[in-house]
Amino acid sequence: MASTGRQKKIMLDTKYVASIYWDKEMGERLKVLRGTRSVRAISEKTAELGERISHQYIHMLEDPERYDNSASTVSFPKISVLLKALDSNIENFFDTAITIVSVAS
Repeated sequence: MASTGRQKKIMLDTKYVASIYWDKEMGERLKVLRGTRSVRAISEKTAELGERISHQYIHMLEDPERYDNSASTVSFPKISVLLKALDSNIENFFDTAITIVSVAS
């Protein structure tokens, strides 16, 4: 593909997505979503939703360059529950995401 500044987008059913790439920009988006809520409060909310995400892990996601062992990818189920705890969703978090609902025949 020629380097014309265009990116190729592919739509997949989320059930086939195991993890997503994570970087500083993603961490900054997450921190903005959290706002003034504490990471401990968000961690507790994830536990109520069925999958506790530790406050340490949330800190690491928000500032991946600060931690030597920070993940370069995050599991899709983890980011989904974390966004739900932040009263958000994948479509709001990723500015390129769209929702397509299909009806099985």
